Amino acid sequence: ARELVFLDVGQGDATLIRLPHLTLLVDAGGSVGSDYDVGTRTVVPALRALGVRKIDVAVATHADTDHIEGFTGVLRALPVGEVWIGQRKAGDPVLTELLTVADEQGVPVREVRRGDGVQADGVQVSVLWPPGNVWSTEDNENSVALKVQSGAWSTAILGDLPDPTEAHVNAGTLNLLKVAHHGSRYSTGAALLEQTRPQDALVSVGRNTYGHPHPDVLKRLAAAQVKVWRTDQVGTVRWPVP
Repeated sequence: ARELVFLDVGQGDATLIRLPHLTLLVDAGGSVGSDYDVGTRTVVPALRALGVRKIDVAVATHADTDHIEGFTGVLRALPVGEVWIGQRKAGDPVLTELLTVADEQGVPVREVRRGDGVQADGVQVSVLWPPGNVWSTEDNENSVALKVQSGAWSTAILGDLPDPTEAHVNAGTLNLLKVAHHGSRYSTGAALLEQTRPQDALVSVGRNTYGHPHPDVLKRLAAAQVKVWRTDQVGTVRWPVP
């Protein structure tokens, strides 16, 4: 398989990058204010149904429940090669739990910065963010952002990066944009769209009280003639990597 799978985890994020010799899981969903175990009950069965037996790299973009809570279930159910995190935030219960379970399972944790990455099967997965210096104390601003490049084709996964930080990431031209922060009005700014010029955009979103995806974002995407795919409307999206 050479594909990206944007898993339908409701309001949250979980993206599988799947190549013949490399499997990355970027975020694993989570339920804010609920004891529903998204990792064990949604993500792991979805991965098993796709025939995924192990994860080489689990990327926890930032310390938000709806992005990383599900990793505890994944780490307990499947062999994971290593966990990538951005800024190591002290005193965050969800991140602490993830790091504790990684430690229990003997999975090494690596703090990644711009310039880190991994490649396999002619595909380069590069860390674009966070930069080497401490940019901000704000979780969303520290999101790990990744670019996936296969020949002339590319996509970027931007966590919950807000505007204008997202434009400093220098994602370059993209075929597919994984819209930051579930389509929050404070992300996917005009500068980013001008820089990336994607044909398609993917919004990972579920029923929510935040107003995601925001009408302003949908308007900006429409004005830029970008086709929008939403997990709340079409469920899990499987995207071939050429």
